[in-house]
Formats: sequence, C-alpha cells, structure tokens
Amino acid sequence: MTRAERFKTQSIKWRRYMSKVIIGTGSDLPEWAITNDDLERMVEDYDRERAGGISLNEWVMKRIGVRVRHRVRPGEGTSDMAIRASQRALEDAGLTANDLDLIVLSTVTSDHRLPQSAALLQKHLGCRCKFFQLEHACAGFVDAMIVASALMDAHGYRTTLVASSEAGSVLLDPKRFMNQSVFGDGAGAVILQERDAPGYGLQATYTASDGSIAEWTYVPAGGTKIPITPEVMEKGLHYIVVDYKHVYPFAVEKLVESTREVLKRAGVRLQEIDVFIPHQTGRNIIMEAVRQMEIPEEKVFINLDHTGNTSGATIPIAIDEANRSGWLKDGAKVVLSAIGAGMAWGALYLVWYDRRVH
Repeated sequence: MTRAERFKTQSIKWRRYMSKVIIGTGSDLPEWAITNDDLERMVEDYDRERAGGISLNEWVMKRIGVRVRHRVRPGEGTSDMAIRASQRALEDAGLTANDLDLIVLSTVTSDHRLPQSAALLQKHLGCRCKFFQLEHACAGFVDAMIVASALMDAHGYRTTLVASSEAGSVLLDPKRFMNQSVFGDGAGAVILQERDAPGYGLQATYTASDGSIAEWTYVPAGGTKIPITPEVMEKGLHYIVVDYKHVYPFAVEKLVESTREVLKRAGVRLQEIDVFIPHQTGRNIIMEAVRQMEIPEEKVFINLDHTGNTSGATIPIAIDEANRSGWLKDGAKVVLSAIGAGMAWGALYLVWYDRRVH
C-alpha cells in the first residue's frame, strides 16, 4: 500500500467517528391544492347514503385526517419538486450545490425510465457530484438516509443531499375516492453533513422488508411484464391497488416495531424522546401506533392534514416544517419511523443539531 493509499484509508476511518448531522431542510408542495369537497365532485364511487349520509370531507377527516392534498400539473413531475425542495434545503444550510459531494434521491415515480430523476436534479442544481437513485416508496427516505450514511463512510463524502420526491397522483384512479383521498404529491430534502459534533446527528438506524406480502401495495402494469397499452389503460392496470384491510394493522405494528428497535439500538428509552415524526400514512394509523407506545401527543408531529400521504416524501417534508416552525430544538432526541410498499419498514434515531447554535 502506498503512502497516499494509507492516508486515504486512515482518513475514511477517521471520518467514521464524525457525526452525520442535518444542517438544512427544504420541502415543496405543488400549487394545485385539492380539497375533500373537490374530490367528492370528481370521483364516481363515493356514496353518501352508504356512508351514513355524511360528506366525503366528514368521512375522510374522521378516518384519514387529510383536509387538502396537492397535485402536480400536466408537464410537471418528480424532478421539479425535488429541485425546489433541494434548493430550499441548500439555502437553509447556507451552502451552494457545488458544496455537495453526493445526491441520494428516493422515488417510485421517476420522471422517465431514463434519465433518472436524480440525474435531472443534479443537472438543474448545476453541480457534478455523484448521484444515486433508489426506487422506493413510503419507506424511501429512511433507506435513502441509510444509503447516504454508508456511502459517506465508504467513499469519504462529507456533504450529501438526501431527498424524496413523489408525484404519486399519476398512479391514482381518478374515479375512485379512497386512494385519491389518501395520497398527495410533494418533495422533501435535507443536507446531511459530517461535523465534529459528538453526541449529535444520526445515532441509530433500522430497516427491514418482506417481499412475501408485496402485493398488498401493487401497481400491476407499467413494468416489463405488463407494458402500458391502450387495453391495459382501459382496464386501469396502471393504477395503484392497496389492500387496506391488511395494510392498516401491519402499518401500526411496524411503526411500533421500528420505533422500539431503533431506540433499542441507540440505548435510549421511549420515554426519553422529544419528537416523534412518523410516516404520514393516515391519522388513524399514526394515533393507534402512538397509543400503543404511550407517546404523549404533544411529542408527535403530524402535518398530513395539508399534505396527504406523499409516500417517501412525508418524513422530509415533516422535518422541514418542524424545523422551520421551531419544533426541533438543539439536542432534541428525534425518531423518524416509516412503513410502506415492499412491504418495507424502518426508522432513524437522531439528536437534532441546530447549526445556528453551533
């Protein structure tokens, strides 16, 4: 091994003892906002009489908790939202795109098969750092953070943009109210940077998956097995199908499991956490998980009333809103927990680092 190679190896080992802290956050919700009343006029399968005489707004607010969700306009897509969210995160961090060593983007709704949305994100930010795209859904941001952390260790990257962006509305049957009520479009981003800040930043991670139940969240067409054809579109096979009967209890179980496991790995008691930011899958699911863990409601950050379930983007959007609204104080013990298609689930435990304090 040459002297240069030894120095590089030692440098990477030294970096592993550095803290990976979030120093900037950003998010983006498209301008087009759709209320529950708008949806009731749009969909064809909501029956007030069958629902007990209540409006769709009353039905959704009682169960899911979404008042309004956002949609991309025709011609707008995943990369557009990711660009805006990332620019805001860079601005919040006091950096420019040229300061980035790595971009990790999670999405299941890429603009094109090729080029990747991560490539377009890099292009429009105007930098030349390494980019990496994960095809993940609701648990995507958690896994993107884990991948980013691993790549920072392996390659000595210091500053990383981690983003999740989803234009999931393209997967929703416009005639059916259930998925239209739940899902929204949006993007969130954070700047993850190595700093000499002992006790701060990412402290523990947990991720898991089970492909034997993958069809609980399913988009039959659009891949290599069932390409898009007029016949496929006529049958609606390019729209997402969710088995809510199975997903609801599974989501509650895995949010609880992920939270407990990541805290176990961190050596932290559940009672010690200051902020719990779960995947914004539905208020009923979140509150049942919170009830089972006995987390005080004042520690739980919920914003899906004005975002809907934006898949992998829910957590970074929530982090940005919590950061900008003063929820996240320096030294706060934070758990981010997610569950999604795959089926996949996981969590992150971090100690919040306020760069303005340091």
